[in-house]
Parts: sequence; C-alpha cells; structure tokens
Amino acid sequence: MKEIIDNLYYPKSPYDFSVLPIEILGKVYERFLGKTIRLTASHQAKVEEKPEVRKAGGVYYTPEFIVNYIVENTIGRLIKGKTPKQIESIKVLDSACGSGTFLVRAYTYILNYLLEYYKKNPTKYKKEIYQAREGVWFLTTEIRKNVLLKNIYGVDIDAQAVEVTKLSLLLKVLENETKESVNQQLKLFKERTLPNIDNNIRCGNSVVDSSYFEQQKLDESMEELNKINPFDWDTAFPFKFDVVIGNPPYIKEYTNREVFEIVKKANMGKYYQGKMDFWYLFTCKALDLLKDGGLHSYIAQNNWVTSMGASVLRNKVLNDSKIISFFDFNDFRVFKEASIQTMVFVLEKEKTNHAYSVDYYKVIDKDVSKEELANYLITKRDGDKILKFKAKINPSELKDKLITFVNKDMGEIIEKMKKANVFYLTEKEITNGLQVQQEYVNKGHLEVLGDGFKVGDGVFVISESEKNNLNLSKKDEELIKPLFTPNEIDRYKIDNKNEYWVIYTSSKFKNPIEIKPYPKLKEHLDKFRKIITTDFKPYGIHRTRKEDFFKGEKILSIRKCQIPSFSFVDFDSYVNQVYYVIKTDKINMRFLTGLLNSKLIYFWLYHNGKRQGEQLQIDRDPLIEIPIIKKENKEVIEAVESITELTKKLENLRLDKERELIKKQIDSLEKKINNIVYDLYGISKEEIEVIETS
Repeated sequence: MKEIIDNLYYPKSPYDFSVLPIEILGKVYERFLGKTIRLTASHQAKVEEKPEVRKAGGVYYTPEFIVNYIVENTIGRLIKGKTPKQIESIKVLDSACGSGTFLVRAYTYILNYLLEYYKKNPTKYKKEIYQAREGVWFLTTEIRKNVLLKNIYGVDIDAQAVEVTKLSLLLKVLENETKESVNQQLKLFKERTLPNIDNNIRCGNSVVDSSYFEQQKLDESMEELNKINPFDWDTAFPFKFDVVIGNPPYIKEYTNREVFEIVKKANMGKYYQGKMDFWYLFTCKALDLLKDGGLHSYIAQNNWVTSMGASVLRNKVLNDSKIISFFDFNDFRVFKEASIQTMVFVLEKEKTNHAYSVDYYKVIDKDVSKEELANYLITKRDGDKILKFKAKINPSELKDKLITFVNKDMGEIIEKMKKANVFYLTEKEITNGLQVQQEYVNKGHLEVLGDGFKVGDGVFVISESEKNNLNLSKKDEELIKPLFTPNEIDRYKIDNKNEYWVIYTSSKFKNPIEIKPYPKLKEHLDKFRKIITTDFKPYGIHRTRKEDFFKGEKILSIRKCQIPSFSFVDFDSYVNQVYYVIKTDKINMRFLTGLLNSKLIYFWLYHNGKRQGEQLQIDRDPLIEIPIIKKENKEVIEAVESITELTKKLENLRLDKERELIKKQIDSLEKKINNIVYDLYGISKEEIEVIETS
C-alpha cells in the first residue's frame, strides 16, 4: 500500500493531481455510487448496478450548469447584500446529497461571496483572509471550517455516498493550502485543520422516521432495518433550514413498490398517493423543513404540474409556498442517458391565497446546445430558443386542479372560454380504455414460458388468425370482443373492420370455476398462466371498465397525440389504454367531436391541459376541465359527417392529385368548424391571432 501511494506523487508519478478541482473527485466517485461488487459462483468479481438503482432506471448525474443555476437562484438570492455575521445563521440542506455535488457548489458559492466581501477591506479582516502573493487573497482555514460547520448540511441513505460527500467538502477546506500554510494556521489557532462534520452530513432515510416502528412488527432482521435506516430530523437537526436544494431520486411506484410501502408505514405516508413519483415526497418534506421565507429548488421531472398522481404535491406546493420561477426544459434532454423531461423550480416558503406572478421559462428549441443553455441561465438573453413570460398563479382557484402557465393574453382567452355559456363533462361520462396487462408475449415472457412461444403471440389480445386457430365454440365466442387500434380509429378516421380481438374476462374470472364453460379459452390462457399477473389472474384481465362505454355511440380520443384526435363512433368498439372514451347525452356527440378537434380546444389543451414536451396527454383531468359550449351547431355536425366520409375515401385513393383534392376539402371543412367554434365562444379577431400564432 505504501508503495502504491508513493507512486502517486511527484517525482515518481508523471501526473500532478493537486491541480484537479475538488468537484472532479466528486464526479469520479459519483460514477460508482450506484454500483456494487458481487462475487460470482466462479469467484470472479462483477461490478453491477445496485438493485434499487436498477429498479429506478439508473442514477441521473446533475450537469454542472444546472447545479450552478439552482445555487445562484437560492443561496445567491438569499445572501445577496448580507454581512458575514448574517450569513452565519443560514443553513443549507441537500436531503439526497449523493456524492455532494450540490453541497460542494453551495459551500464554494458562500466562500467566494465572503472572500469578495473581506477583500474590500483586507486591513480590517486580516484574521479572515491572507495574501498568498500580490493581488491573490485566500480565506483562512478557520473561516472555511466555520462556514462548513454552520452553513452546510446533507443526508443520504447510502453510507458510501455520505463518506464521499464528507471527503469532497473536507478537501474543499484544504483547497489552496500548503503544508507550510496549514502549520502556520495551526500555530495561530491551536486547532486541528479539518473539522469533524459527522453531525452535518448524516446517513439516513430522509422520508422515513422512527414512526415506522409504531406500525411495523419488530421481527425484521437487522439487515432489513439497516436498509430502511429511519432518520429523525428533529433529533439530528433541531432547527429549520433556509435553503433545500438538490436532485432527488426519481422512482415510479410500478418499478419499486417496496420503497413506497415503507414510506406508507411512517409519518410521511400522509403525502402518499397512487401513481406518484418518489421524488414528490422529498419536496413535501423540504417544505416541512424550511423556515418561513426559505427557498427550495430541485431539478426533477416536469410533469408534476399536471400528473394525476401529483395532486397531493400540487396542493402542498400551492398551500405552503409561492412558485418564484419555473424553468421547463421541455424536449431538451438535461440527462442524456434518460428519456425523462425535466424542469427546475424555485419555491419560497410562504402561505398565500392571493394571486401572484411566476417567472416562467421554456426551451422551445430542443437542439439548443448545453453551452447556449448554460449561457442563458446566467445572462437570461437568448429569445429565439427560450420562451419567457410572467405567468399568473391563483392558489385559491387551483386546489385539486392542474397547474398551468400562460401569459396575460392567453390567460384572458382561457378566462373568456370559462365565462361563456358552458358545461363540463363528469367523471361518469369518461373512462380510460381496457387495461389488459398481458396483451402479447414479450421478450421477458420467453424466459419464463420456455420453448414453443415467440414474441407477439397473443395472450388476452389475439389476431384474426389466432382466433380462427382456437376453434372457439359459440359459448367461447361470448367472451371475444372486437378490439380497435389507431390503425382503424384515429382523428375522423373510422374503419369498423378490426384486426384484433380481446378476451373480455371480468373480475369474476379470478375464480377458476368461472372459466369452465369456456373450454377453448381456458386451454389457451392456461398456456400463459405463468406470465399472467393481472389483479384477477389467472383468467381475468386487469381492468374491464364499464362495458356500456364500448357499446354503440361514443367518442374515442387518442390519449397521447400531437393534435387532438377525437372520433365519433357508432358501433361496438372495445379499445385499450391508448384511448379515452366519452359517452354523454348532454349534447350531440358529432357536434362535440368537431368542437374537441377544433383549434380553440387544441389551444385550451396545449396551454391548460397536460403535455409531455410538445405531445398532448388527453386523459381524465384535462377532459373534465374543458369548458364545452352548450349551444349546438348543425353546420358543425354536417361538417364532421363530411370529414369522416372524405377521410374514408382518402384511405382508398392512390393518385396524389386525387388525394390532394380530398385534403383541400377536409382542410376547408376544418377551417369552417374552427370559425364557428370561435364565434360560439365570442373569440375576437385579435384573440384568434393570439391562438393561431401560439
């Protein structure tokens, strides 16, 4: 070991490691935090992802320009104009600190601020700074130690990460120091050079405290308890924080139910809801840990403002804080290794029921370079690639609703639509399509099923040829329903010839006795018994929904689409989760189809609904929020019928000239619908221009 260490230093080593920034060490260690070493049966060491990291889809490492932006807009905002004495009481926390990237940057920011402050009067502050050479000043080790001990705090569930964070921060204390300068300061202050920061940087579970034991039987192994590692904030840190920053863990419940089950058994279970993401808990906790007037900022997924599983988080944010700024990176990939869409928010802990404005930013050019984006985050100057405006938020109006950001002109149009003579669809008039679960065999299934199967074989969803090969009896046929896809039903596109069939077995088929009258279907499903994981296995699909929705007249809406894709259908048609189904007797459904496909409703859905980047996500919440005009219009109904017929004709044409002619007729009819809808809502020419250029 002595020889190895000796070879790392001059003159034996050709490298000078002293010139590397402290942050580099953190980044190097960070690459290994999500890894573990396993000894195989053949006694070989194998480096692989930790189980919890693999379930979460990996670890996402925060780019430096994001870290800088968050620190500047929280700590920078808070300490601006303050004296060193005032800064002493400011406490900064990262409750999922990882290798310490955010804490090292926060620590560096405060040190740089203090250095500039003291340099203005070096004679007065000769105990705080010293001059290394002409014009070059450094903070004393004593000041560096004090800032670290009084200002910087972190928690992580990974003990290895905690040690890396401590190392990175302690190396920062010694930055620019030499053996001589350390000895000189040791003589001066009679203290050890490096402080003990065990009380500042802790190992524990930030969202599970000791209340877990009150609801859990005490028969868990020590290994399990160490893995859960409950952390009591009031004991470890008996004070509130001024700033909470970081990059929390993103985990969907379906990828790792275990971590959610643990949280549900502790105090933080009050913030749990279905379909949530794990990071939501960290923001709820951050707001609980902040002082009034404190600031909270995360880089996280951008869909929490409209996600069905984030209503608890939205209500918490609206009730306990003000959104100062919201930077939506849209389709720009901050994390190149992941497909998630992200944002950075800055929240201020303050309860308010009054309307306020938010600085809203959105990347509108996904090909913007990281350098351009980093430059914009500093200078706020790059108008053609970043959209910026003041958005209005009214907390009292948004409880249990989606949060959307629109500028003044757009906001006035949205308000005008709400104030027209309108009604709203109810949850009873809307359903998602069938949730089948195991539609077809996939690659993962092959490992379980073994030979004799191939990817794409039908399980609960079968093709026409598979249906014929089953030689179904009339009794079996009772459970076979026509399944339609976007190949047959899309925006104004209707084809009643389905390619697939669904085995429509309800929850009662959880009881194996129920399948006995259907022998051929039983024989078919028994082949796949090992891979069927529905709530009603072995013979029931996961969610059948209310069957009336799939019979007769209805509107089918594709859930994820670039433009609204609603279609009026008048025959029995079963669909999966690609669609939402609308069935109402409040208004003519052909008229409603034209209305929902109009530019005005597209404007509403884009700016006031749910989106993933530029893609609309039209599910329950946006649908029940659309203000639907009560006054029907016969011309719209006729135009919808004509467009549907023309679209059908278009499918059968091959000559470009003929297709172009049909497209022009469709465009003309769609324009007619748009103009009628604008008129029905009382939208002015100026407002139409805002809508069509937005």
